[in-house]
Amino acid sequence: MANRRYSAPAVDTSKAKPVIIAAAGAAAAAIGILGYLAVKANEDNRVAALKYNFNRYYPTTYNTVESIDGDADYDADGITNADETAGKTSLISADTDGDGLTDSAELLCGTDPNNADSDGDGIKDGIEVRAGLDPLSLISDGHTKDAERTFTREITFDEGSVTLTGLANIFGATVDKLSLNSVAANAGVMTAPYELHCDGGFEKSLLKMDYDPDFAQVAGITSEDMRIFKFDPYSKSYYEVSGVVNTDEHTVICELFGEDGVFLLGSKRVIHKAAEAYQSGQMNISILIDNSGSMYPKSVLPSSEENDVDFKRLSFAQNFVTALDNTVKFSISAFTYDFKTLCEFDNDKSHVVTAVQSIRSLGAGFDGTSVERALMLGLEGFGEATQSERNVIVLLTDGISTDAAGYTLPDIVSLAKAKNVTIMTVSLGENIDRDLLRSIASSTGGQYYPISEANILEGLYSTMIASMDDDIVDDDFDGVPDSYTLYDTGFDPDMNGYSFNNFKSKESGTLDFGMIMLARDWFRNSVPNSYEGADKHSFSFEGSTISLTEPLRKVILQTMQTPWMKPENYLNFLSSGETLKVKSEDAADSQQKGWAKINLDYDEPGAGWKKAEILVPDHTVSTIRTAYSENDYAILRAIHCYNALRDTGTSFSVNSEKDLNRIKSILATGTPIVTKMYWAEDDGSCFSRIVLLTALRRDLDDPNIFRIKIYDVNAESSSTVVMNRTLEYTASGKDDFSYTAKWDNKSVSLSCWLTELH
Repeated sequence: MANRRYSAPAVDTSKAKPVIIAAAGAAAAAIGILGYLAVKANEDNRVAALKYNFNRYYPTTYNTVESIDGDADYDADGITNADETAGKTSLISADTDGDGLTDSAELLCGTDPNNADSDGDGIKDGIEVRAGLDPLSLISDGHTKDAERTFTREITFDEGSVTLTGLANIFGATVDKLSLNSVAANAGVMTAPYELHCDGGFEKSLLKMDYDPDFAQVAGITSEDMRIFKFDPYSKSYYEVSGVVNTDEHTVICELFGEDGVFLLGSKRVIHKAAEAYQSGQMNISILIDNSGSMYPKSVLPSSEENDVDFKRLSFAQNFVTALDNTVKFSISAFTYDFKTLCEFDNDKSHVVTAVQSIRSLGAGFDGTSVERALMLGLEGFGEATQSERNVIVLLTDGISTDAAGYTLPDIVSLAKAKNVTIMTVSLGENIDRDLLRSIASSTGGQYYPISEANILEGLYSTMIASMDDDIVDDDFDGVPDSYTLYDTGFDPDMNGYSFNNFKSKESGTLDFGMIMLARDWFRNSVPNSYEGADKHSFSFEGSTISLTEPLRKVILQTMQTPWMKPENYLNFLSSGETLKVKSEDAADSQQKGWAKINLDYDEPGAGWKKAEILVPDHTVSTIRTAYSENDYAILRAIHCYNALRDTGTSFSVNSEKDLNRIKSILATGTPIVTKMYWAEDDGSCFSRIVLLTALRRDLDDPNIFRIKIYDVNAESSSTVVMNRTLEYTASGKDDFSYTAKWDNKSVSLSCWLTELH
């Protein structure tokens, strides 16, 4: 007991224990919450990363995987794909290094197809061969370096020639004939405009242009008045270069010193005044419309080809009239062999439109067809008062002349030039004298538009108006015009494209072909109300409220408004196992509304999954019809039906001048072109996607650069394919061009498909 005072005092722990336990519990809870939040944050970050990676990966699944046919020759350079792969040359470009020698020509010459300048002297191999030099030697003649030698080269063209003096690069120079309505419409212009272009320039050149003495006499242009002019496409102005006239040889010659540009022969007295009239916007347009029996139903004419029983030709004319402002005067005439003027030149649109529509009440003509007589009488409608103004005839016909009435092509061209009239010709159907119509147009500075069916007519006016205006545009939106529009179908993605992007189906990993085909035919107003193919694919718009005459953009599908259009909305990024799965609730709901699941390969590093489940609208079942609408069902079926035509019909790849001319001839009809773009990735994998070529443009300053506007259902906005041409050496010595294309920083090949729904 003596030591008790040194003992610890007694403590009542009955209250302290709960406090300690509560504190410990609170601390543990806090730690637990913090731990949970940390885990949740890590989980959220992981999900966000997985979702981000998937969203980067998923759009690429709309590119069709392509395999390479080793025995084929995709770029038509004479070397099989297998040999190109072995030699590490391009499968899609005939001239891999762009030096002016095709890959097969390089093999013959012993040069390197992957090196544009095999001997390193600063001159491309193709230029050296064209200049008669050795592309494997720095000093071909043993005396003077190739890079220092001076050469002379003559280039001839339709209405003259140019003789260049300079270094070897002059063998890469080109002369292009341009089709510019602002020039053709100028009464003071005596030749077409020709563009001289030479990379690296030249020392000097002698430019010789021929003139027609008969035309000069009719137009009242004297030899003292003739000059060679340089044309500025930006301001549409003419600058005198001078020139010496040789009246015996009917030529004008001038000297140029290192000067590229657009040149033409004209009258100093008239050319500037006419340019001012052009820029004022005042114009006289005479529309001549064929009204022969072959346009009408067989009930009217048993032998009729029924080329335009719905009077689309009148819609074309009316659209043309209403699209231009009141500075333009129109006259309207109908013809067979007979010629009837329905409206003299008038800028009152109501009068002109009434005259156009009055053709319906005229009835078919059965006295044959005379294009020549119609044009001569149409030209007579332009009097002295219009001679200094801008004048155009637009002639539309569906037949071959049964009686030329004694008139010839020279008669028409001579009178057109005397009256200062540009003639634009449109043919409808198959039974046409295309050579005559093409010659009339080209000889008077106009263009010829061959149209296969009347449905295309209604939208053709926009293409023709673009041509009439030269349509110089700003492609890169920097505020400075940079391109000529050569051909424009008028297809506007914001109006004629879909209100939704590309999607997948149970049967196809991508439906871009079907969507593009349907968009093209919808634009042409040629989609049938119902269709059943031999392959059992079918569609019908009967029972829907869809109007096939309204822009496609106005068709809004309920199916495409659901959250299931975007995988990020329904995928469970916490899925275990090898498959990234659809959330259970979405799987059940979507199935009830006509959606199905498909599996895609998904092997992104770090994801941990091998497959991904994707929801797609199943347009092969009628659930879409009941869950959404008849409209949804009709459109989805139509897309699927068109998609079944993938890789059918004929096609051609764009490798040469001939191929580009085919593109021009199709776009000239106002028809967009269904096109497959093909490319290879760095890892050797190959892909393609289907797009619609809608317009062809050419760089203002460089004739070797073309821009093709495309509609891509995989993208939010339209994009551009840039195509470069290279002057190629051929064994025959005749100039040809090869073409290479780039899109989205990729080298691509273009294959145009001429597929139709039959």
